Amino acid sequence: MDNILKHFEKNAREREELETQTRRKELAEKLEPFVLGYLTRKKYRDKLGTCRLNIFNDFTDLDKSNKTLLTNDQFLIKAPTCLKNALKQNDVQTICNICRHLIISLDSTNKETNFAATFLNKETIGSASQLISSIFAKIPEILNRITGEKAIELKQWQCLIHFIIVFSSVSTWSLVRNAPQVHQVLNGLCLKMTTCFIEEANYEKMANSLFVAINDQKPLVSLETVNAHFSIIHKSIKLPNENQNLFNIFVKRVLTCPALLLHLNQQNIEQIRNSQIFERTLLWLRSNQDEIESNLDVRIVINLLANLVHFAHIDEKTLESNVFEWTWAVGISLSRCTEMTVKKESKTSLHYWHPVFGHYLLPVDKKTEGALKNVLHQLRFLWSAKVVRCLFGKVMENTCTAGSPNNQRAKSPNHQKDISAVFGKLWKKLGGTLDKEKVENKEPPPTLIAIVCQLYMTALATMMHMKGEIISGLCRDDQLLRQLWQYLKEWGEKYSNPSSSSIFNNNSSSNSDGPIFASLQSLRHPTSPHTATLRLFIDSTAAIVSILDEEEIFEKGTPFSTGELESISKFVNVFCFRAIWSGFVDEVSSTNSGLFQSIHSLLLILYERDSRRQFVMDSKFWIVSDVKSSTIMTEYEKRMGRGILVMRKMSHLVPIKERMLLFRRQVTEDKQRASNTVSATWITVQRNRIIEDGFTHLSKASLAALKSTIRVKFVNEQGLDEAGIDQDGVFKEFSELTLKKVFDPQMNLFTTTSTGVMYPSSTSSLHENHLQLFQFVGKMLGKAVYEGIVVDVQLAPVLLAAVLGSHRLCAFDELSQLDPELYRSLTFVKRYEGDMSELSLTFSVDEDFMDKITTVDLVPSGRTIPVTNENKIDYVHRMAHHRVFRRTQEQCRAFVQGIQSILQPTWLSLFAPNDLQCLISGQNTDIDLADLKKHVQYFGGFHGNHRLIKWLWDVLENKFSADERKLFLKFVTSCSRPPVLGFSYLEPPFSIRCVEVSDDQDQGDTLGSVVRGFLALRKGTAASRLPTSSTCFNLLKLPNYNRKTLLLEKLRYAIHAGSGFELS
Repeated sequence: MDNILKHFEKNAREREELETQTRRKELAEKLEPFVLGYLTRKKYRDKLGTCRLNIFNDFTDLDKSNKTLLTNDQFLIKAPTCLKNALKQNDVQTICNICRHLIISLDSTNKETNFAATFLNKETIGSASQLISSIFAKIPEILNRITGEKAIELKQWQCLIHFIIVFSSVSTWSLVRNAPQVHQVLNGLCLKMTTCFIEEANYEKMANSLFVAINDQKPLVSLETVNAHFSIIHKSIKLPNENQNLFNIFVKRVLTCPALLLHLNQQNIEQIRNSQIFERTLLWLRSNQDEIESNLDVRIVINLLANLVHFAHIDEKTLESNVFEWTWAVGISLSRCTEMTVKKESKTSLHYWHPVFGHYLLPVDKKTEGALKNVLHQLRFLWSAKVVRCLFGKVMENTCTAGSPNNQRAKSPNHQKDISAVFGKLWKKLGGTLDKEKVENKEPPPTLIAIVCQLYMTALATMMHMKGEIISGLCRDDQLLRQLWQYLKEWGEKYSNPSSSSIFNNNSSSNSDGPIFASLQSLRHPTSPHTATLRLFIDSTAAIVSILDEEEIFEKGTPFSTGELESISKFVNVFCFRAIWSGFVDEVSSTNSGLFQSIHSLLLILYERDSRRQFVMDSKFWIVSDVKSSTIMTEYEKRMGRGILVMRKMSHLVPIKERMLLFRRQVTEDKQRASNTVSATWITVQRNRIIEDGFTHLSKASLAALKSTIRVKFVNEQGLDEAGIDQDGVFKEFSELTLKKVFDPQMNLFTTTSTGVMYPSSTSSLHENHLQLFQFVGKMLGKAVYEGIVVDVQLAPVLLAAVLGSHRLCAFDELSQLDPELYRSLTFVKRYEGDMSELSLTFSVDEDFMDKITTVDLVPSGRTIPVTNENKIDYVHRMAHHRVFRRTQEQCRAFVQGIQSILQPTWLSLFAPNDLQCLISGQNTDIDLADLKKHVQYFGGFHGNHRLIKWLWDVLENKFSADERKLFLKFVTSCSRPPVLGFSYLEPPFSIRCVEVSDDQDQGDTLGSVVRGFLALRKGTAASRLPTSSTCFNLLKLPNYNRKTLLLEKLRYAIHAGSGFELS
């Protein structure tokens, strides 16, 4: 039964399927004619459309040859249909071909084919204008879709812009060129056809496409196309009473195009000036503060900032009359741009590199990165001579808050209050603060000069890699620095505390007390008004003073006279001391406070400059009168914070001898600690391998062993130990011989400058282990200073400053000694008043090493950056820095490591570079004979009242010149300079011994020799012998001459002839 049911069900399903197939077949037969008809008609329409589109296939360019123009009647029939089909299929190429046909036709001499004729015919003018208008209406949308990634798109772009320009005016229509009577009518018609471009949607699309065109290092299209594109956009907003909404779009979309003004030709620049776009933009930004403060994307605000800066560069008159509005707009824009910069204290690792601001929180695509190079070029106008002179010149005319473009308007109390409020708001945007304490002290709100200076300080803080260039641009004008200094003095005198003298225990008043007190208050309120002005002046002054030569300082008095330099020096010297002594800064804040660091850096520059050649006549000028030096020393030795900080930052406040005594005490204490841990170290040195053996033994010695006693045993050329007992004398000889050889230029570790100072050789790498050798030399020199051995080695100040660490010398200053030829060349560049491009210099230098020329960039890609009048000061700084510091920085670092391993940096912080040179080689003064007499030791029967000794002192005092006395000292001690602390600190002590025989026969003092010396008895050979010396013991070996004239003759010959061992 089940099988039967299943069979019936199967038959039923088969019948249903058969019926379904039959119905489908009948339906298909009915629909077939309709489908075939549709397909046939579609194929015909497509074929017809293609045929029509093919009409304009030849017009792929504007070349007139091999092109057949349609008659105007034919064109008006076929072109609308082709255009309609092209728009439907998004066929931009056909649209462009139609446009090219129209452009070419306007040059036709045949009225039948010249499309301009259609506008002169009543029957065709309507259809012709409608056709042009329909093309115009579609162009903004087409341009808005173009990305520029394909070459054909760029060609289409240029074609469409060309089409708009041609049909916007009849000036290029050949048919009516000589018919001015119809120009007005036809131009009116053209204006009517272009009304679509003033529609807000189309206007914004045109602006967006302009952004795409120049959002790269090079515009995607030709500069002619860019300028034509801009002229189309600008035409709609030429007059102030035009559609305000269009001007809104212009500011937000066009002026935010990267480096827009940089790509415009002179004609468009003049159009911008005539239409007052700059002034209108500034007023619009002030009226629409939210746009610039928050609405605009921070990534395009930088483009607006750059264009505003460029506006100021090309339109000085508008800048002068709108300096307040411009400063506000640029300040707000700059503050917005800095919101995304990565601060130093930020610990985030997610950041990107920005060509202008460095580390940035937002990514930058490749195209925009290229465009930002042009933006950076615009931003450089911010510190160009024209903008700086115009800006500060206008600001300095009136430093009150009413820095309004309209002085009459500024007199209004309400307007004055409004400007003050705006200044306060801008000040906070730029990172400043206004606290209640300042208000209670009745300090006024930020002035325009304070805002301008803070604007530049913000630029310095955010564009760190261009700091040198910005500072150089600001200090190019000598008058600016003088104006700022005068302003600061007036500000300080106006807002000084009448009781400031009692605070600092200074009973005498001075003109600098006012600026000092007001400046000290800025340390506690670093973001308050006027701090930026002070900081900008300090940084700019430091940059310019560091490259002044002596002619500019002492003869020309530019930018400051010696009197002004003295006034500035007094200010920075007293400021730094009071800042430390009164607790405004401590160990931590002294390194974190940008203001204190800047002023302290200027202090060091001025102090080193005065040490080189004095511009202050008072010998006690650098000693402050607030406290005694003994008080500073006491607090330092008690390890009190301010005492330590003063000695580390301003050691020149304490006389050099007191610091030397403190240094010797510290060394003595350290010696005692070292002697308790390590016994004496013995080394054996062959005289013909003194450097190699010394390096082998001492480079492996521990620090404690180096500081303890080192005894030296010499081996002569025969391989025999030399007789004698080392009582520190042989080590002195070893030190002197080693240092003499390593500092010999022939060894090529050091080179001698034209002034006779030593500096690491740039070719020292020819030695396989040259850095280890430099470290060894540093240890040997440090050991000599540690033991109180005076060495006749004159180091270059830059090397001395490197040893001290905290002293940064001016590279340009040092260049005069290290490389006089380059110094003269850079001085020529600095003073060159012509066009710097004539010199064809770049930020790079070619160096010759072993006949191989290599190009070294002073900045990234420096070989592609030309030196201009605007950046030449920065070039001078960088070139000098490279020559003085970078070329031998590895050698200097190794030398410093060696010397600081013996002499602790805290000890060295007591000295300035010239002080350290005195510590190494003594002071460059005449010998104090009274001090020498007091501390000399006599042997061999000599004594203070001995006839020969009296003759000796008389010869030194009355017969020898100062130079001969130095030669005498060098003859005995190997160094021509006396110890800074006097001969009581000479190690070993200065000694004079009576000798009877030559050095090789000398057996030392015997009873007979002592008696004969004491009684002035001499052997017969004494009259023929010369004085000799043992420099390792500071010992003068003097024969017992019987006449003063003979003593004078022999001694003068000996000191002029050379060292004493071989003279007998």
